[in-house]
Amino acid sequence: MKKADNLRHIVVFDWDRIKAPEVEEALSRDPVLIYEQDADGEARYVYYGETARSRLLAIILTERGHKIRAITAYDLDAGQKRDYLERRARGE
Repeated sequence: MKKADNLRHIVVFDWDRIKAPEVEEALSRDPVLIYEQDADGEARYVYYGETARSRLLAIILTERGHKIRAITAYDLDAGQKRDYLERRARGE
């Protein structure tokens, strides 16, 4: 486990090697809201987004206090990529 001051550079799973700036970039590039879910009374939002280098990510967010927090992020699988690209083609 990395020290807390280094965790801001890694979103969730070190083995996925998804960095916080990649998540921020994907979220700033008009991500697609896929669905909202309830996790023990907390609303979570699942987005698909794309980085400038065309990395396709699923990002799960929640709002705690007055901050938006990334719960997790991971690369889209083949079915999710198809869904994302179809939604983009429809203008979502």
